[in-house]
Amino acid sequence: MTPMEAYEYASSWGSFLRSGDPGACMYGFDSNCRPQSEEHRQAVIEWMKQCRLNVTNRSNDFDEVELEKLDVFVEFISKRNIKGETEGSFIIEISLCGSVTCCANDGNELEGEMLSDVSDCTASGDAEPACQYILDNYKPEFRIVRRVGDVYQNVIASKEEKYQVCREIYGGSDTNFSDEDNANLYLVWAASANLEAMQEAK
Repeated sequence: MTPMEAYEYASSWGSFLRSGDPGACMYGFDSNCRPQSEEHRQAVIEWMKQCRLNVTNRSNDFDEVELEKLDVFVEFISKRNIKGETEGSFIIEISLCGSVTCCANDGNELEGEMLSDVSDCTASGDAEPACQYILDNYKPEFRIVRRVGDVYQNVIASKEEKYQVCREIYGGSDTNFSDEDNANLYLVWAASANLEAMQEAK
């Protein structure tokens, strides 16, 4: 179930007939369908238990897959991060030759919601909102292999190194990559594009 599907499903079970109606909690989501708090999450789960009983007792009034939809929605909400909560981080690895890749902090491939959100960056013509979402919520760590003394080490990339990588990738662009915020946006997009290419190659 995608966030938008969950959002639409939540509103289909909303109820606000009077003040204090427990079904009103279903209207507390934005389009990302994140609980506002743990209390909101629990209120939704409790309300869905009542909805499940309603479906069970009036099975003739519902599609045969309604119980399955209810269970999928409850599982989605049970695992969904709270609105405004940090998603966790990942690494964007850059190279002065113009390579930009990404991986989880443990070195493994991205997966689940993190993979989906990073992939969104190349899913539409207007990439900036999706890339900014990644920066705001995941706060990826930009790293580069650099010679430190006599050895090469994987270290946090500097503003200047980000600028150089962006110039290598987007040489004809008139974007001001010396503005680190701009560089970060474009590097997130480049990481998403690389991820897309890797998935297509599998």
